[in-house]
Amino acid sequence: MKFNISNSQTGQEKTLEIDDERKVRNFYDRKIGDNIDGDVLGEEYNGYVFKIKGGNDKQGFPMKSGVFANHRVRVLLKPGNKCFRPRRDGQRKRKSVRGCICGPDLAVIALTITKKGDKDIPGITDEEKPRRRGPKRANNIRKMFGLTKADDVRKFVVKREVVKGDKTYIKRPRIQRLITDRRLRRKRVLKNIRKERVEASKVAKETYAKLVNVSIYPV
Repeated sequence: MKFNISNSQTGQEKTLEIDDERKVRNFYDRKIGDNIDGDVLGEEYNGYVFKIKGGNDKQGFPMKSGVFANHRVRVLLKPGNKCFRPRRDGQRKRKSVRGCICGPDLAVIALTITKKGDKDIPGITDEEKPRRRGPKRANNIRKMFGLTKADDVRKFVVKREVVKGDKTYIKRPRIQRLITDRRLRRKRVLKNIRKERVEASKVAKETYAKLVNVSIYPV
């Protein structure tokens, strides 16, 4: 079985393949979100605490939290659920997913480090890997740099230079949920359009009522 161990503090990730059934058996009947001591994988992980984040079975079906089963089941998913990407608004679909309880049919288990041990693990905790991409959402950028709503978020976007042949250009993410002057103007225009539609419907209703009264009770 493979164990994909990640460390959010350093940004590193490493995959271990363990065939020892005595070590793998410690993960059976554990579910997503459980903490497990690192010494079950070997002496080099003494003091570490891992958290189970997910995994895939041998056929590639992902584990889904909230499905308390150690086998594959078919559940009805709706927009917003994990393991499902709707193709149209309001679509629901019954799909096969793997339960959140670990078992012998798993091929990969994803782990993350919640507590660091005494020794560094090569490839996981020995060096810090900088983030290649920064946050995209405007509120997350403000949170990262300690900005206020009066500050211009566009000046603090994490960007990087890309060199291709003789050309050098800068790549930066497109900011999400950014309120600009164009967005405020668009909201005002849409608000005015809704008001005009309401007024037009009132006038049409009054005109229709007058026509009905004239046809039923002619002068």
